[in-house]
Amino acid sequence: MSLKNIVFTAAKFGGIFNLASYWTGGCLPILCYHGFSLTDEHLFRPGLFMSAELFKQRMCWLKQEGYQTLSLDEAMQRMCDGGLGRKDLVITIDDGFYSVAAIAVPILKGLGFTATIYVSTYYVVNNNPVFRLCLFYLFWKTTRRLVVLNDLLPGLEARIDPKGDMAGSVQQKFVEFGETQLNEQERMGLARELACRLEVNFEELVSSRRLNFMNEAELAGLVNQGFDIQLHTHRHRLPENDIEIKREISDNRAILEPITQRTLNHLCYPCGIWSRASWSVLEAEGIKTATTCDPGINSPKTPPFAMMRFLDFQSTPQIVFESEVSGFSHLLRQAKALTLAR
Repeated sequence: MSLKNIVFTAAKFGGIFNLASYWTGGCLPILCYHGFSLTDEHLFRPGLFMSAELFKQRMCWLKQEGYQTLSLDEAMQRMCDGGLGRKDLVITIDDGFYSVAAIAVPILKGLGFTATIYVSTYYVVNNNPVFRLCLFYLFWKTTRRLVVLNDLLPGLEARIDPKGDMAGSVQQKFVEFGETQLNEQERMGLARELACRLEVNFEELVSSRRLNFMNEAELAGLVNQGFDIQLHTHRHRLPENDIEIKREISDNRAILEPITQRTLNHLCYPCGIWSRASWSVLEAEGIKTATTCDPGINSPKTPPFAMMRFLDFQSTPQIVFESEVSGFSHLLRQAKALTLAR
C-alpha cells in the first residue's frame, strides 16, 4: 500500500472523511466514467474502460453509504437554491459507448441510480468501431512479431514489430493517414486489412461492438428509462474557431434532440480540453454548463463552464475513490493551493 493510501485509510477510520462531507456540504461532486469492458477493454485502455465488476462495486458502495444520484439539471438547481443534500451527487458517462447500455445502465437501474450521458454523435450515425481506438487495439491485441505494412502506408520500414519501440509511431501515422486522407468506408477497409495482417479477428471485434457507440434506437431506449442524454460535440472535438464550435454543437444537437425530444443545454468538453475563450460562444448557443476533467467538487461559485469532476479509473484504489466522493481530497487540494499561494 502506498503512503498516500495509508494516510487516506487512517483519515477514513479516524472519521475525517465523514467530517469532510459536512465541511463540503452544499457542494456538488460529479463522477466521470467512459466505457465499460465487455471483454478485455479494461486491460487495453484502463484509463478509458472499467470492468463491470469494479463499476458495480463502486455503485454498490455509493448505495450502501446513502448517496443519491441526480440529473445535472436538478443538481445545479438544488445547489443554486441551497437545497443540495450532503450525499447528493451526479454520475456522468462520456462518449456514448455501447457498453454503457449493455453494462452500466442495468447496474445503475438495479440500484435506483441515474446518470447524465454525454454523447458524441459521429459514431452514433456511423455505427463502426471508433477508428483511432480500433487501430490501437489491433496493435495491442496482436501476437505477431513482424509484419509487412509499408504497402499500406509508404515510408514505413519493410517489416515492423507491432510490439517494438517504433510501434507507437507507426500506429499514430496510420491514425493520422486515416483521419485526414480517407472517408469512413475507407478507414474501415484499412482497419480490416490491418487486422488481417496482425492476425486479429476483425469480424469478432465488430460484432462484439466493444469499440462501438450506441445507435439512435439504443439512445432512445435510455431516454425512455429516465437517463439524461447531453452534448459532447459531433466529432469529439471543440475547435478554437467560434464558427466551428457552433457547428460541432449544432451537428450534435441535430442528432440528439430528435431522440430526446427536448432542447439540450449541458456540454462535456471532449478530452477535457477547455478554454475561457470558448465561453462566450457556448453562452450564445444556450449552453448552461460545461464539464471539464479537472478534479474537485463544485460550489455555487464554480464557473458553470468549468465544472469539475472526478475521473474514476480502473486503476483507482477504492480508498482514493471514497476520498474524492467525501470531499477529503478536494479539501487537501485547497489546502495545498493556499500553502503555495503564500
